[in-house]
Amino acid sequence: MPTPPQSPDLNPIEHIWNKLERRIRKHPIQTKEQLKDALVKEWNEIGLEVTQNLVHSMPNRLQSVIKRKGLQTKY
Repeated sequence: MPTPPQSPDLNPIEHIWNKLERRIRKHPIQTKEQLKDALVKEWNEIGLEVTQNLVHSMPNRLQSVIKRKGLQTKY
């Protein structure tokens, strides 16, 4: 599929990274070790349902991109 220059990112991992970043910001991190510990803790707490929902939403995401001709979507 050709990718238009302003195509939204459809990679589900981007949504996981975003969720992880929001969760990490709740921690008072001052060292690399604290960052590592917080990342591991929060990564392990992202539930299976989150990843399943992202995977199951892919057909709708693709349809939305096609409908919008590669322009911004709600995703």
